[in-house]
Amino acid sequence: MWLATNSKNGISSYELARALGITQKSAWFMLQRIRLAMQTKTFSRLSSEVEVDETYIGGKARNMHAKDRERKGIKGAAMAGKTPVLGMIERSSRTRWTP
Repeated sequence: MWLATNSKNGISSYELARALGITQKSAWFMLQRIRLAMQTKTFSRLSSEVEVDETYIGGKARNMHAKDRERKGIKGAAMAGKTPVLGMIERSSRTRWTP
């Protein structure tokens, strides 16, 4: 989002894809959502009760071919070579689950 909002003349999906290391199709989809949120002014801070979860996406190093491990520089650490992913969602007080 920072790349899209802080470029003077806008940013293309190709440029965003190169900067983030994702496909052009994914970058285009993200830009469409960012531009829509900017147009409708739906950017708002998360408030009240917020759930946050994180994980690391990627295969186990032991399942990779030895040449792939060497090329990526993975030495066997648990999170090496994986992509961190963070998710957040705002929960309203009306739909609160109680055990």
